[in-house]
Amino acid sequence: MASEADYLTRLTVRRLAELNATRARVEALEARATLAEEYEAERRKLELLQRLQDKYASITPTHTTDAGLAITELREHLQAVYDADLLTDPQLRALTMLHAVTYTTRTLDRLSEPGRYAVEGNAGVLELGASTLAMFSTRVGAAAAFAEAGTTPVLVKLLSPLYAPVVVVNTANTIGNLAEDLDIRLSLRSGGGIGALVRLLRPDCEASVQAAAAGALSLLAARDIVVQDSVRYLGGVDLLVDLLVTGDAYTSEAARYCLLSLRRGNTKNQAEVIASIRANSNVVRNVRRIDPELLRFEEGTPRVKSSYAPPTSYTTPTKALTRPTTADSYRRQLETMTTALTRSVSPGRYKSPLAAALATTGGAGTVTRGSLDRELAAVASPLRSSLRASTLAPRYSPPPASALEEAASDYTLGAMPEVDNDLLKRTHLIRYTADQLTALLAEMGFDKLDLRGFRMNGVAGVDLLDMTEDEMIVRLLLPRHKVRKLRALQRAVALYDRIATLPRQGRLSEVEMRLFLASQGCTSAEVDKIVRLFRSLVRTDRADFVTFWDFVTAYDWIAQAFRIYNISA
Repeated sequence: MASEADYLTRLTVRRLAELNATRARVEALEARATLAEEYEAERRKLELLQRLQDKYASITPTHTTDAGLAITELREHLQAVYDADLLTDPQLRALTMLHAVTYTTRTLDRLSEPGRYAVEGNAGVLELGASTLAMFSTRVGAAAAFAEAGTTPVLVKLLSPLYAPVVVVNTANTIGNLAEDLDIRLSLRSGGGIGALVRLLRPDCEASVQAAAAGALSLLAARDIVVQDSVRYLGGVDLLVDLLVTGDAYTSEAARYCLLSLRRGNTKNQAEVIASIRANSNVVRNVRRIDPELLRFEEGTPRVKSSYAPPTSYTTPTKALTRPTTADSYRRQLETMTTALTRSVSPGRYKSPLAAALATTGGAGTVTRGSLDRELAAVASPLRSSLRASTLAPRYSPPPASALEEAASDYTLGAMPEVDNDLLKRTHLIRYTADQLTALLAEMGFDKLDLRGFRMNGVAGVDLLDMTEDEMIVRLLLPRHKVRKLRALQRAVALYDRIATLPRQGRLSEVEMRLFLASQGCTSAEVDKIVRLFRSLVRTDRADFVTFWDFVTAYDWIAQAFRIYNISA
């Protein structure tokens, strides 16, 4: 027994020694493999740098005489940027992006000359170059690369109706993406960029160009008061007001956001916007389509006379209205009967004797229905005779004495008109009323019992975007699986806004989808595959590609498709 125990002990020691030797060899192999990987990564970086140094030492395209060669060179620059992204080296990534932006800038500057632009094939180079700059403008550190490459003068030159609309739209989107950088804004202001963008708002430009120019001006004006004043000096306010009632809903929404940016903190622009809206006959006929926020003065704004009114007739200063406290400013509470009567027919242009009497009494006395009928009958004749023929529309005529309740609803700008299904599908969730939101949720599988909480609380689209999970459970009395659907809807809206080039737009184009996928690191082949997969999963068309409604209702399929290609959804 002792000999057997001794044998087993020696055998165990031998096996442990062999295991230790095996572990040492494995650790040595792992260390050698790690060193090999590091060596391979460094070799690839050096190879890429050597290629850049040898082939792109002179990035001025003076030797390029054919558009095909320019496209080939530009694609090689894009491939270098893609290789740098794969190596995850920040310095190498910044260097390759700078080289690509510089080459694209000089190529666009050369081929955009009138004599060279007419050559066959140069239009394709301009389109590819403009889309490339739009893609790079969304990357981290793009402003420094654009400033060092001197791209701003070239961008200003491309903001012209002489070029193809896709080139102008991508150029305007590039400027909007770079609006946060101060150096870019200074160079745009000094180089005539603001005037070039205002020029694109004229009716002779296409709707897509007008929308892109309005979006770029909105982003610039939101950060620079000099841009706000420049747009007013150049007559851009009147052009934007004309776009509010245009037939294209996308352009109208972009113009509305641009006017809101021009008004922010600028009292002169506020007075100019209000005066332009009231002087525009097309806007007056479609006043219910105008956001009431455009007709408000900010708190502390001095009273300003309307510049368009004759000095002998309408001398009442514009009232300083209270600024709304919520984002859904278009949904205003119904005014009381006394408040509706004290408001003038056209705010700031006429004040009735009845309004003056109510203002004198302060509304404290008791006003009966019969007394109000007599007062309205007494002031009806002078009211009709004092208004001009152009403003005596049925919408603004004094209400009959027997329908005082209709007066408040007629004079309230907050009620949104009913829209058809096509327009509703191209409307962003933040603009949804409570009824439109319930229609969207019914499409997503919510039944009548689930939607009862939405109708009772009057939850609109803007309210749903800010709701937390606990608020959905307590306020809407929804089960957990329905709350998860609402959270998925919020994530769908966030993804939609990441892909969109303008805030709160109602539809996505295929170009915007391709630019987003390219910014996520997808190759051209992967972009084509994802777009084809997207078309098979989501209802699309040639005009809009995908509307907001179709995007959010098919979000589960979209998220699954993006996860396949490692795109964060």
